[in-house]
Amino acid sequence: MNAILEKVRARVVVDFATADSAHDIGHVDRVAALAGEIAVRTGADPCIAQVAAYVHDYHRVEEARQSRRPIRPEDACAAVLDVLEGCGVPQDWHPPILRAVELTGRYRFADEELDDGCAIAAAVHDADNLDAMGAIGIGRAFAYGGLLGEPLWDPGAALKEVYQEGETSSVLAHLYEKLIRLEQDMLTEPARRMAADRALLLHRFAAGFRSEWDRGQAAGSRVRWDSRTRFLSVEEPRGEAEEPVVRVGFRGPVSLTFDGQGRPTAVHLLEVPDLLATDGRIVLSQDRPHHRIEGIGDIELQLRKNQPVALHLHLRGE
Repeated sequence: MNAILEKVRARVVVDFATADSAHDIGHVDRVAALAGEIAVRTGADPCIAQVAAYVHDYHRVEEARQSRRPIRPEDACAAVLDVLEGCGVPQDWHPPILRAVELTGRYRFADEELDDGCAIAAAVHDADNLDAMGAIGIGRAFAYGGLLGEPLWDPGAALKEVYQEGETSSVLAHLYEKLIRLEQDMLTEPARRMAADRALLLHRFAAGFRSEWDRGQAAGSRVRWDSRTRFLSVEEPRGEAEEPVVRVGFRGPVSLTFDGQGRPTAVHLLEVPDLLATDGRIVLSQDRPHHRIEGIGDIELQLRKNQPVALHLHLRGE
């Protein structure tokens, strides 16, 4: 490890001892590793990117020190400069590092500008967002939601169309309002490729969460469509002696038809993996189709004896 990078990390370990578990040294280490990897792939200096990653979250340290949330990343620039100067970081590294700090926590879905010509800032921005996705991202979301006292899920609460930092109606709402949308906010091609797998995992987790949450509803064939989150769940009744279920997840084009009341009447998965013995057409009702929507879906099919018994589908937003 570069000597300057070692000094910065040693300082960060001390300062982040008071940070919350979702923004601890483990998070910063992962962001630094990802930022270095992205920088190498995009032709930027990986050492500068890693130093920037280690100081990108100093607003979290300030939140703990001041006992108030949220604090914007740019409002912690004085603390960042103190670290850079105290660790002997070269002056010509300061501008891209400070730009990376300023770009932290900026999202198009929060009506903020993301076009940035700084490769270091782009690498750190994308690395930070990648750590908010996938399995660790889910764990971090529930840890931080617990810190804020948020419920797990409030199905009746409205979702924010324009994201705002701070408390939301539930942890799962945060997943829909922010985490799932991060895939579309990546600034570099390497991060876009990594984000696709993590976004699919987020959708599969959300689908499983909502399926378990709604399991207490009336028995019988269950079809649920939530236009807010563009989530479709189709589940057949469960027998007493169940055969093992095989789960197959994939992303592909989807066509949904609805009746005049906005209830789904059919699903057509337009590109089904070859291993599935189905043409992808699922009729949900005999009602007359009224309108159709199409898009890319993150899909999970559950099979028993090679026959579909459940479908969970998130239709990605534009």
